[in-house]
Amino acid sequence: MISVLDGDSLIFTIFHPNKVLDEKGEPLKQDGKFVYIEKTEEEIIESANSLMKSILTKGRFSGYIGFIKGKGNYRYSIDPEYKNNRPKESPKWWNFVKQYLIDKYCFIEVNGIEVDDAVNITRLSNEDYIATAIDKDILGLEGLHYNWRKDEWVTISKSQAEYKFWCDMICGQSGDNIKGLIGKGIKYAERLLKDVETYPDKVLKAYIEQLGDKVGISEFYKNYNCLLILDSYEGFEIPNVI
Repeated sequence: MISVLDGDSLIFTIFHPNKVLDEKGEPLKQDGKFVYIEKTEEEIIESANSLMKSILTKGRFSGYIGFIKGKGNYRYSIDPEYKNNRPKESPKWWNFVKQYLIDKYCFIEVNGIEVDDAVNITRLSNEDYIATAIDKDILGLEGLHYNWRKDEWVTISKSQAEYKFWCDMICGQSGDNIKGLIGKGIKYAERLLKDVETYPDKVLKAYIEQLGDKVGISEFYKNYNCLLILDSYEGFEIPNVI
């Protein structure tokens, strides 16, 4: 099996600070919270090598393809507010770890689309390719996936994947600054989608009822195109396995 890796989540894990230990070697707390200290470059490199080895060993993968966020994303042209709630600057160690994964492990920079898109397109190209991630959007896609943080294999049916997507259309995704229906949460989504055969029609109707025809239809398709993870993209080439 070949691991198709979401490198963005790896980066955050690799440079995450270390817990400060007390004189007994136990994690130190102040005001009930753990105290952290920034990793050195040497510790970051060690963390990167250790994590890559752990994933490939525990998952029993014979090779991998890794992707990391690059420049641009067509979704910004659909919705200028897409991910506009995130910090404008990358975390301090982001570029260092990103370049290390590119140089050492041949990770590929993804431009124009999300890493999620690249992972999905690639894993669908070969039945031996397994999406390897901790991101709930990737792990919520139809198919067999590997959650490297929990060391768990996840199997999602077509119906489960569709249900998750349309719940997101209703509730939105705060991490990506996608609003969904105003004031509607998962309980409302569960009620709305219960015993429904055609999710799109039901959800579109809810958008129109809340926002009116013009705005409702516009918001529906804007959110749909921002939330949908691609299964193909013109010009995208499946990379070689490492």
